Amino acid sequence: MKIGVLGSGQLGQMMCLEAVPLGYSFYCLSPDANSPSEKVGAKATVSSYDSQSELENFLNQIDVLSFEFENIPKPTLDFLKNQKSVTVFPPPQALIIAQDRFLEKTHFRKLGFRTAEFFHLTMDTSKLDISIEFPWIIKTLRFGYDGKGQVKVKNKLEYEYFLTSGFQNEHSEYLIEEVIPFQKEISIILTRFQNGDIVCYGAVENEHKNHILDLSIFPARIPVGLNLEAIEMASKLAESFQYVGTLGVEFFIKDNQLYLNEFAPRPHNTGHFTQDCQSFSQFYLHVQAITGNTPPTDVRPKPTLMKNILGNSYTESLKLANELLKDDRYRLHLYAKEVAKPGRKMGHMNFKGTLEEVNPLFHEL
Repeated sequence: MKIGVLGSGQLGQMMCLEAVPLGYSFYCLSPDANSPSEKVGAKATVSSYDSQSELENFLNQIDVLSFEFENIPKPTLDFLKNQKSVTVFPPPQALIIAQDRFLEKTHFRKLGFRTAEFFHLTMDTSKLDISIEFPWIIKTLRFGYDGKGQVKVKNKLEYEYFLTSGFQNEHSEYLIEEVIPFQKEISIILTRFQNGDIVCYGAVENEHKNHILDLSIFPARIPVGLNLEAIEMASKLAESFQYVGTLGVEFFIKDNQLYLNEFAPRPHNTGHFTQDCQSFSQFYLHVQAITGNTPPTDVRPKPTLMKNILGNSYTESLKLANELLKDDRYRLHLYAKEVAKPGRKMGHMNFKGTLEEVNPLFHEL
């Protein structure tokens, strides 16, 4: 079987590393040449996502299409919804919802989930009274990640200042969200198979620095009841799309209550611990799901930590990583990106053990 993926970054790279040993051919399409996916053997098509001719040629090479990047142009996703030549997993509608913060939050509310209060801000609605208490986070409706495309607004004066520059044209749109003073952030990584079965690892606890994921701790240090509730909510979300493949769902915990924040219709950074959890990785399960296989019968992940390695002090981070590798409980995963830049995810390191057992050098990566 020939697997195609839109996107060619590190998530595609890690999918490819699971797919090829299983006998699958792996193809990727993205605007990036010499990409992380291509470097591990993916057959690459370098093209914009909105070139219909290149997309049709790409689809003619493959049997099933998936994604490692959700911000695919909506006209491309609409085209994929209606084409008949290959199977597409997850369904494009899941990406259409995920890439629009207002549609996403509205979908969560329709499913009965608790979220931050929110308001769809446009040039027209900016004239309305907004009944959300300050402070707010104002986010671009699309294309924001790792803290990009958002600003904190503490009072009405700051909001009015934002309005003076926020609408460069009449099509500008934002989402206003209340700030949730949460105690923890967790995520659920699950894979839904074509027969409807769901495999879930349980909650992962996440810590951020400068709005970028820094550390993931599995299992999350939360009550059993909250863990089960988060799994149930993430499963209900997957069912609402008839989802097939791996997805990540992020939650805030405030006063022992779960607030659904966002979801990613693809394998997720907070699921990278699964590569070394002494069970099956999120990428393996994704490949198995989209190719029509049934889930494994025994998924019992063990305690694992994941630390992102950014481009800020990359050379020094690699020296520390090589020191840690003298202990075989550590595993290094580098993405072979061409240039190390501040804030850019260059790789990650996993530790097979608990937070109490880890070497302090791990936190300095």
